Amino acid sequence: MTQPTPPPSGTGRSFLTGADALTDNVALLEWCEHSRRILHAGALELGICASELDARLRAISRGPVGGMTGRARARQVARPIQQSSEALVIASRYMVTAASRFQAVYLPELEAVGYRQRSRAQFKFKS
Repeated sequence: MTQPTPPPSGTGRSFLTGADALTDNVALLEWCEHSRRILHAGALELGICASELDARLRAISRGPVGGMTGRARARQVARPIQQSSEALVIASRYMVTAASRFQAVYLPELEAVGYRQRSRAQFKFKS
């Protein structure tokens, strides 16, 4: 299994604990990014496990059991794992949304303390 990265800011807090992220804007944004990375890694891990389990269970073939083929039985077991993987992908997207909304909604307060958003390179049209 993929090992999670250490918590942000050297807090020593455990997996996905956000209490220390509630102290300032930098800690909150780091926590959102850290959480997104953990959720994304978990999603990848679950997706791979679901695929491998499905393939291995399909190889077990004794003919129809309980009215289901080997493929249907394998899918019935692996599908919830795959769905949990998809749920973690969605959760990681929401972490990005939370960080973006924090920056957008609290921009006046952030600018007052000297925070600057990362500037994106402007798209330039040329003839």
